Amino acid sequence: MKTQEHIDNFSPTLKKILNQEIKLGNEIIETSKGWPSENTIIIFLKKPFIDKYELKNIRYRDINDPHYWNAEYFDSSTNHILACKF
Repeated sequence: MKTQEHIDNFSPTLKKILNQEIKLGNEIIETSKGWPSENTIIIFLKKPFIDKYELKNIRYRDINDPHYWNAEYFDSSTNHILACKF
């Protein structure tokens, strides 16, 4: 389920990556809030990341767990996550 409030309140830095991914053809398939931290917002993309990004305070993590997701960008200043599926 996609919630516009989650998208509107998402990390501004991660939103730069999100907007670029959408521009390249990826799409949001789900959003969630409250896990693993109370203030965490997670946005899930349908496909693996199309490009690679290096931004201040953003860490890339290769999760590679089919129970969760393929990879993510984590914003340490907000605890927000942009994740992609396989």
